[in-house]
Amino acid sequence: MKKFTQGVLGYGIGSILLLMIISAAVLALFLRFTSMEYQTLNQAALITGLSILAFGGMMAAYKGEQKGWLSGVMTGLIFVAAMALFQIIFENQFISLPQLSYFGGLVLAAWLGGMIGVNLPRRTAKR
Repeated sequence: MKKFTQGVLGYGIGSILLLMIISAAVLALFLRFTSMEYQTLNQAALITGLSILAFGGMMAAYKGEQKGWLSGVMTGLIFVAAMALFQIIFENQFISLPQLSYFGGLVLAAWLGGMIGVNLPRRTAKR
C-alpha cells in the first residue's frame, strides 16, 4: 500500500504539477512572442494537458508496480479535484458541463496512462 500511495501522490501528482508549470510557461511564451491565436492556444493546451495526465498516470502506476488502472484513476481524480476546488474557491464558479467533459477526458487519459505504466518493463540490477 505504501508503494501505491507513494506512486500516486509522489510520482504521479508531482510529475503532473511539474510538467504543468513548465508547459504553462512555454505556452505563455508562445502566446507572448509569436502570432499564435487564442484558438490554437486552446487546442495546444488541451493536447498538452491530456499528454501530461497520461504521463502522470503512467509514472504513478510504474512506481506503484500494481493496479495500474487504479493508480491512474486516483492520480487523475486527485488532480481534477484540486483543479475544481481551486476554481470554486478562487473564482467563485461551479463546474460547467463542458468543463466536466474536459475533466472526464483528463481522468480517462490518466487511467490509460496507468494501464500502460504498470506494464512497462522494469530495470533489474544484475549481480
